[in-house]
Amino acid sequence: MIVVLIFGLTACATTSTDPREGGLAGGMSGLSSGAYEERVREREDRLAELRATQATLEAESRELEDARSERQQLVDEERAELEQLNADLDELHARIDGLTAQLGEADVRVAEIRQRLTRLQHEMQNQQSALDALEGTGLGDTDEDLRRRQLVQQRDALRREFELLMELSLELAR
Repeated sequence: MIVVLIFGLTACATTSTDPREGGLAGGMSGLSSGAYEERVREREDRLAELRATQATLEAESRELEDARSERQQLVDEERAELEQLNADLDELHARIDGLTAQLGEADVRVAEIRQRLTRLQHEMQNQQSALDALEGTGLGDTDEDLRRRQLVQQRDALRREFELLMELSLELAR
């Protein structure tokens, strides 16, 4: 009877239902009162929240990686077009040198085309440097998107000027 009485007094003295704090009596009290199940439910709810947050973050990470890949592909495509234009410019430069040698005199039109070609090559180099600066950014900043669009517009303008130079060189060749 004394053991039961001591056990009963010890159980009454326990203020926590957490078995880590209240010992055996606290754990038994937590089990009987349902506090233990409540703690388990709270932790499971928190785990579910953390898993949902993790899934959201993983989805955002995949979206960012996809966007970065798309931007890198655009930069690569622009670089390939610039390389082709540079090759075309080199060919045109060689043609102009040939025309100058054939004419044997400093034709004003040939000099003008040469100046425009030199300026065009300089602008192409600037655009190549600007594309190099955009490579690897990948986060989709509005300023960078605007800059890329500007570079594309400049490239298109340079292409049109290149085509005009080609026509002029063909006229000179006749």
